[in-house]
This record gives sequence, C-alpha cells and structure tokens, in this order.
Amino acid sequence: MKVAFITDSSCGVHPDKMKEKGIISLPLQIVLPDQENALLDFVDAPLEKIYEYIEDGVMMSTSIPPLGLINQTFKDLKNEGYEAVFCIPINPGLSSCYNALRLAAEENGLEFIHVDVHTTAMLQLYAITRAKEMYDEGQDLNEIKEKIRKMGDDGMTFVIPNDLDHLKKGGRLTPLAATLAGLLKIKPVLKIDASCDGKIDVFDKIRTFNKAVERVVKELKDRGVDDSYNIWVAHSNGMEHALLTKEKLQEAFPNHHIEIVPLVSVISVHTGIDCIGIQAFKKI
Repeated sequence: MKVAFITDSSCGVHPDKMKEKGIISLPLQIVLPDQENALLDFVDAPLEKIYEYIEDGVMMSTSIPPLGLINQTFKDLKNEGYEAVFCIPINPGLSSCYNALRLAAEENGLEFIHVDVHTTAMLQLYAITRAKEMYDEGQDLNEIKEKIRKMGDDGMTFVIPNDLDHLKKGGRLTPLAATLAGLLKIKPVLKIDASCDGKIDVFDKIRTFNKAVERVVKELKDRGVDDSYNIWVAHSNGMEHALLTKEKLQEAFPNHHIEIVPLVSVISVHTGIDCIGIQAFKKI
C-alpha cells in the first residue's frame, strides 16, 4: 500500500525541510488582528518575525492550514496513486486540524491513519519522523501506529510562561489572576499530555521560576524518565531562562543530550515572549 506521511508546521520545522524527509507538512495560519491578513507559518513569516509581532504587542491567533490547500494536497495524493495517509498533526485538544485532515481523506477516498500524541512541537516532530523511517524499514503499519501511540501516551509537555500580561490580554488569564500572580511572583506551570486529553491544563503554581523548573524535574523523575527518554527545552526568545532550565535538567539527568530549540509559533502566539517549554518522551 502506498502511504503518504503528513503533519503540520507545529512540528517546528519548515515544510521544505520536512519534504526532504519525504513528509508533507501543511503550514498552519497565524491570524493578525484585522482577521483578513493570515500568514502561513514559516512560509510567509519566519518564527523570528512572529516573535517581533509579540514583542510589539500584536495579539495574534492561530488557525488550521487553509482548507483549499488541504483538499488540493489530498486530491493530488490520490491522483499520484496513494491509498492512505498516515497523519500526526497538532493534537485535537489544541486544534481542529485533525478533523480537517480526516474529512479531506474521506472526500478523496484515502484511508486515514491517525495517531494522537496529545501534544505538539518536538514530540510531534519525532513521532512523524520515526513513523516514516519505520515504514521505510518495512515495519507493519499497525505496529508503527501502536509504537507511536504508546510514546504519545507516555510523553510529557510542560510550559512555564513568563509573560502574564500577554496571557491576560489573550483572555487565557483573568486580569485579577494575572495581577495577583504578578504581585505574589507566582509562576503557573502548565501541562499538555494524555492526562488532560491534550488540552492545556494547570499542573502547579510555583513562587519562582527556579522552583518551577525544579518542580518539573521532580515530576519527570517521579514518572520514571530515564536514559530511554528524549528531553528537550524550548523557548520563545528567552535564551537566559532556557539555559538555566537546561542546566537544572542536565544536573538531574547527566546522561542525556539535552538540546535547546525555538518554541513553535502556535504556542508562542498564545503564551508570549520568554516562555519555556520542556518535553520528555521515550525513544523508539
């Protein structure tokens, strides 16, 4: 069976780079305040430009890839003899991209194979990349799907936002809560994983950034993170906090090669500048 592998730009890599891996990545949309000017993620605006908008106080939103692009992509795949699409987009708890891909597959007579990894970013990138690699190695699709599913179920994503004003303006934190959090120097630690159906939920509320990172480190240890896991640190133009986070993680997990990467635009748009993300997931 001829299978196409599809993701979206929330994996954090330019679609052209994903194409080199034999994977189709559909660009999500960054919507500016006028609601008439949507930018294709990576294509129309690099991540650095998105950071500039955020720093300038531009309140943006995000949307799924253009429906016309999705439908044309799937139509082309059908015409090229593909019988199925193996899709790992941003998780349904954060976006309706999954539904759009499923409907396009049905309309074009393509079998739709989907794995919900309950999050986005590096875990999503790793999942679709390994799925394609395992398929090319000749592994059974059902076995691939099960391996990816288990990895997603065990994966952990934590987010530590530092710009409470941005969260307040975006309506994700009430003005009163933001004011109190600022006065008390409380750092909300958020999570996105299987335990909350891939939706953003509050994991804990900590008094300082250092303590917030230490709380995440403790949770990783409590949940059995060992040398079989990948650990990543992401940041939205906040390298100082990213380096501090990596240092604390490296002390706790000395055998890991921990990398720092940019936080994907679809998360940065909502959390603001100087947000830190921590992901841990098993290697396949």
